[in-house]
Amino acid sequence: MKKIIRIILGLLLVGLIVFGIYKFFFDCQKVNTEFAKYFTLQEMDYAVIGDEVTLKLLAIDENKCLDNNCDYEGQDVVKFLIMNEHEIAYIKLGTLEESKKTVKDTDYAVELIRVDEKGATLEVTKK
Repeated sequence: MKKIIRIILGLLLVGLIVFGIYKFFFDCQKVNTEFAKYFTLQEMDYAVIGDEVTLKLLAIDENKCLDNNCDYEGQDVVKFLIMNEHEIAYIKLGTLEESKKTVKDTDYAVELIRVDEKGATLEVTKK
């Protein structure tokens, strides 16, 4: 009986891992674009910029009205991965603070233009 339970739990664990890999790599939209052009992504979508950089949008978090009193505007925080042949970087950008960031050890800069119901609009530039 214990052996059957271990087999079922093992299969369940493998199934969850396969499902996670599918959601991260395959259940998303691809956008082809160039440097210095705006593009819009939904969560878990990715963009290939100039055939040398890939940007994967992981999450859009709304940090608005966390308290009972809403005296401040709040902001949207966009989390994504940016990858080229040699580097992978995890970056967070906000609509109020640090909306543009240069990727460390590369010559790329990422700017968050806006966040709306369609997703996050970004621009990647090359120095």
